[in-house]
This record gives sequence, structure tokens and C-alpha cells, in this order.
Amino acid sequence: MHPFLKEIHEQPGAVLETAAYLSSEAGRRPLGEVGTLWRSGRYSRILATGMGSSFFTGSSLALLLEGSGVPAFCINAGELLHHGLDVAREDTLLVAISQSGESYETVKVLQTLNIPPERVVAITNTPGSRLAALSGHVILTKAGEERMTSTKTFITAWQAALAFAGAITGKPYIYDALSLSDGIRWILSQTIDASPFRDVPFIQFTARGIDFEVAQQSALMSMEALHLPASALTGGDFRHGPLEMVAPEMPVVVISHSESPTAEQSLRLARDVSRFGGHPVLVADKAPDNFEGTFFEVPDCDLNLFPILAIIPLQLLVCGIAEDRGIIPGDFYHGGKVTSIE
Repeated sequence: MHPFLKEIHEQPGAVLETAAYLSSEAGRRPLGEVGTLWRSGRYSRILATGMGSSFFTGSSLALLLEGSGVPAFCINAGELLHHGLDVAREDTLLVAISQSGESYETVKVLQTLNIPPERVVAITNTPGSRLAALSGHVILTKAGEERMTSTKTFITAWQAALAFAGAITGKPYIYDALSLSDGIRWILSQTIDASPFRDVPFIQFTARGIDFEVAQQSALMSMEALHLPASALTGGDFRHGPLEMVAPEMPVVVISHSESPTAEQSLRLARDVSRFGGHPVLVADKAPDNFEGTFFEVPDCDLNLFPILAIIPLQLLVCGIAEDRGIIPGDFYHGGKVTSIE
């Protein structure tokens, strides 16, 4: 088993470890501090920032908070560093996300802003990192060591993001971590047929709402682990022009929970891809009737947990494509796990 696949199979345990931490005294302490801070009335909005997978998580976190009536937004740390430092006003609570805690731009933003640590919440997998040292409140993930393209740290970061959102809204998000872990194990036991992707030159990923982080992460995995060009667009953005790219056998991956407010639109997009001669791939918790395409099923779950389960078959797809193409997924040729320069 190559290292990337090994880390994929470690995810059920990572989910349980992270859930146990977040519900422990050590995990509840920073969450309680953050909730008290927000309800103090000193802050009027939340700004999330990060790079790569962490930025994707921050974007979905901001959307989740906005949907709960909490003013929140997300800016890529590299863009924030050079083009948006003024947005971090005194009434802004900053959530900095970095799995390693060492991402250059994310750390540099905190150093440049020079804001009081009490206004900074870190979500990280590395307690001894520079990010943790610069932050007044540290919410940890317990993914364990990860050397390849983000898998464990991606799903556990979303667990931490859900816990943060619960602390801010005052409505802790309760779920059965064992059932979630078992759901991941079930997906890992399934056979993912990657043969239709063997010779494709490009993959398009689409999703809407908080599920868009899954599309973004999947495109990143394709480019990083497979060196295969890919794109992530919201379903609406894809329909507004790029739909014209659809050609025979072109794969378009549509990711949507069956109870999402935009499930109908997502399924319609998948059917249109088929109608135009492309190859639709639907990742969902329920199989639609008379669907002409590839269907990757995930177990029944709450909407907010869907991103954790939906990414798993796509991780396996990356491994399957790599095997078909005779490459080892996740080997870094031009960079590394942690980006330390701009």
C-alpha cells in the first residue's frame, strides 16, 4: 500500500481521535473561550483565512456561519497579505487555518497584522507550530502525521470548523463520531472504478454551498497527486459558460447531498452533462432514478457531515487513476507538503 492510500485508510481513526479531543476538557476550553469572546459584543464579524485545503475549509466555514446569521467571510491568506490587510479591523475575529501551522502566507499575515493574540483563533494539526504560538485560542485536529496530499487533515479540519461554528452560534453541533467513522470505513470497502478516467486530459469538479470545499479539494488532489489538470467551479458558475466545454467522454463530477437546497439544480446539471455527451459523475447519499452516468454513493448523513464523507470516494478515485496510469500518487516533484516560500 503506497503512503497516500495508507493515509486515506487512517481517516476513520483520525475522525474518532479528533471528535474525542473536541469533546474533552482540553478541546472544550478554547471553544468556550471563543464563544465567550464572540458574545462579549466586541466583535461584529469573523474573517477566516488560509491557503490551499485550509482556505477551502475557511470558505465553507464562512458560508456556514453566514447561513446561521453570523457575519463571516473568507479571504485567501496570500491575497489578504498583499491586498486586504485593512479588513482585519478591531471588530474582526480572525480564524487562521493551517494544518501544519507553518504555511508561509498564513503565518506572515499574523506577523504583519500584529494584532493581539486574543483576536486570533487557530485551527491546526500542529500544537507547536508558529501559527499556534501567534494565536490566543488554538483548536486542534488530531489527524496524526500526514506526509502526502491532504486527506486526514482535510476532514478533521472540517470537524474543528463545525465545532468552532457551534461555539460561535451557541448551538454545539452534536453527531455520532463512531457512525461517521464507520461510514468512512464503508466507503473505503467499496470498489471505485477509475477506468473511464484512464486517458482523460482534464476533470471538472462542481458543487454548491459548503460542499464546494469538496470540489476544490478534489481538483487540488488531481493536480497535486496526479499532475492531472482539473478545475473546481460552483454548479452555477459551470453552467454560466464552461458548460460549453462538455464533449464526448468529458468527466464532470457533481457533488451534492440529496437534501441540499440546491440538490435539484445539481442533479439537473449532471443530467445535462449526460445529454450533451459528457460523462457525469455524481457523488451523493442517494441514487437518483434513471441516472445515466457514474454514481459514487456515500452513507446517509447530516448535511453538515457530507463534506467529510463525500471526499472519500474521490480520494479513492485519485488512487485508481494513478494505478491505471502507472504512477504513484502524491509524490511532490516541484514543492513539498508545507509551502514555506511565496
